[in-house]
Amino acid sequence: MDNNKAARFTRIFLVCLTAEALNYISAYICCDVFHIPLFMDTIFTVAITFYYGLVPGLCVGIGFNILSTLTQVSRGYSLDPFAFLFGLCSALVALVTWFFARKKEEFKISRTITILYLILIAVISSFLVIISSGLIDFMRFTILDIPDRLAPIKDFSDSFVDMHFSLLASSILAQVPLSITDRLITTFLGFEVFKGMVYFLGEEDW
Repeated sequence: MDNNKAARFTRIFLVCLTAEALNYISAYICCDVFHIPLFMDTIFTVAITFYYGLVPGLCVGIGFNILSTLTQVSRGYSLDPFAFLFGLCSALVALVTWFFARKKEEFKISRTITILYLILIAVISSFLVIISSGLIDFMRFTILDIPDRLAPIKDFSDSFVDMHFSLLASSILAQVPLSITDRLITTFLGFEVFKGMVYFLGEEDW
């Protein structure tokens, strides 16, 4: 590996590590400090995927779930091994974002086109996250019967169960309002962070 490649790899590693920490901080402040019923854990996953591409985006997204799960005990929670599976949701967010972000020049056509693309990213990733998260929660509640301490959906799923929906349907439906809202906010914020990265760090070719 020549010096230029080594320097670029080091820069990518450090920027992704920073994004990882910022994902953790934003999620911690939202959920643990202010108890806002949103996740806010993919803002910087979206930004990194726009800036560096799919693989760094996947590393940041999946890495957040590993970090979040491993620090549960230090945050006063019991360790939940099923929480590792939510890395799949972050991976899907990165994948959908990358699919559209590959043609970054189209985001420069007009502000309207940019907004439409970001809404499309949010809607598609929301759908995938709703299904995957719902299935993971269903397995958690069925196999381990543990309360959902971190993701702010337990009250919603309990409400659907009280209305005599099945646990599987309740687990999926509970994700709908939170996931859609969260994906819209984090997708737009992530894109704004990406623009800030371009301004301060320059354009990055994949």
